[in-house]
Amino acid sequence: MPRPPKHVPPDTLGGRIRAARESLNLSLASVAADRYSTSLISQIERNRVEPSQKSLEFLAQKLQLPLEDLEALAQQQKESESEVGHYRVYEELLSEATQILEGKLPLEALNMLNTLNMSHIPFSLRWRLAAARGHCYFTLRQFLHAQKDFLYAVTEKPEIVPAEYLLEAMALHLHLAATVRELNQPDAAFDHYTLALSMMDARTSLHFVAEVHRGMSLIALERFNKALKKPECVQYREAQLELALEHTENACILYRSIGDFQRAALLTCQIGLIEQASGNFDEARKHLLEVLRTCLPECESPVQVTAACLLAGIELEVQNYEEALKFAQQARSAAQLSDTLRQAEAEAMYGRILEAKNINDPAAEVAFRKAIHILTPTDHIAAQIQAHDVLGRHLLKKGNARAGEEELDIARHLTGFASAFSSTLLFSESEFDELSKNS
Repeated sequence: MPRPPKHVPPDTLGGRIRAARESLNLSLASVAADRYSTSLISQIERNRVEPSQKSLEFLAQKLQLPLEDLEALAQQQKESESEVGHYRVYEELLSEATQILEGKLPLEALNMLNTLNMSHIPFSLRWRLAAARGHCYFTLRQFLHAQKDFLYAVTEKPEIVPAEYLLEAMALHLHLAATVRELNQPDAAFDHYTLALSMMDARTSLHFVAEVHRGMSLIALERFNKALKKPECVQYREAQLELALEHTENACILYRSIGDFQRAALLTCQIGLIEQASGNFDEARKHLLEVLRTCLPECESPVQVTAACLLAGIELEVQNYEEALKFAQQARSAAQLSDTLRQAEAEAMYGRILEAKNINDPAAEVAFRKAIHILTPTDHIAAQIQAHDVLGRHLLKKGNARAGEEELDIARHLTGFASAFSSTLLFSESEFDELSKNS
C-alpha cells in the first residue's frame, strides 16, 4: 500500500483514533502498553494497517470510544480501498486495450471490452471505456455498434472534463461525427465536428484537425447535392460549395504536412469534384489526371478508384460516353484491391454510364444490383440508401414501376432506420440494448 500523507483526515479510522489519544494526552507507548508495539499503533493512526477486531475492541476501551463507530470507520476504509483497487483494474484494462487498438488490432481490443457491464464500472471511467469500445467498432466499420457506444459515452461524460482527458473527449466527438455521417445523419455529424473543432488548440495533433476539416467538407458537399433539387436555393448551394472547398483545401494541406499522402490525394480528388460541381470541367480534369499520374504504390488502389470514378462522372456529364466507360473500367479494375465502399462506387458509376448510353441495357441493372450486394453486409447506411435510390430510379425509367418503388421503399426505410438511432442520446445503456435488438 502506498505511503499515506502526513496529514490524516479526522473522519477516517486512524484520524479518529489519533484525535482521541491526543485529547486524553496519551502517548503512543501508553496506548500500546505491553500488548502492542508503538509502531503498530502509529501505523493504525496513519491508516497504513488494517486493525483486527480484537485491536479495535482494545482501542475502543483504551481511548473511551464507541466500538460501533470504530467498526463503521474500519468498514468505510475497506470499501474505499476496494474501490481504489476496482478503479485501477479498469484503468489498466483501458490502457491495455488502447495500446492494442493503436497497434492496429481492433478485434483483439474489442474482445477485451465487449463483455463489460458499464453499470459495474466506476462512474469516471464509464465514458472512457465506452468511447474506447466504440473506437474498436468504428475501426472495424461496424458503425451502428460504434454509434451506440459513442452516444452512451457522451451521456456519461462529465460536463467539465479533467484536463488530462480532453484529448479523449475531443476524439470521442470526432469519431461520433464520422460515425453518424456514415449513418446518414449529416446535421448531427456537423454539430459534433464543430464541437470537436472548438476543443482543439495549438497542442492538438494535426491529424485530428485535418480529420475535422475533411469531415466538414464532406457534409458541405452532401448539403450542396441535396439542395440541387431546390432551384430556389442558389445562394445556399454556392455557400455550401465554397465551404466545402475551404475545408477540403485546409485538410489537404494538413495531410501533406504530416506525410499522409493517401488522404491528401483523396482530398485532391474532392477538389476536382468541387470544381466539377462549379462547372469548371477542365480544372477538375487537371486535378484528377494529376492524381492518377502521381499515385503512390501504397495508396494506388483506393486513390485510383476515386480519381477514375470522378473522371468517368465528368465525361458522363458532357456525354462523352466512350471516355467515361474507359475510366469506369479502370475504376472497377483498381477496386478489386480496394475496400467495399469503393468497389460499390465503381459498379454504380459503371451502371450510370451504361444507363445513359442505353436505358434498356441489362448490364446497367446488373451493375447497380452488384453495388447493393457489396454494401448490404456493411454498416455504410448512407451508401446503401444512395445505391437503392439509384436502382429504384433506373427501374422506374425502364417502366418497371413496382420493382422501382420497392427499391425506393428500401431507401426510405434505411433513412428512417438511421434517423431512429439519432435519438438514442436520451437512452440508458439497457435501453440502448433494447433498441438494438428491436432494430
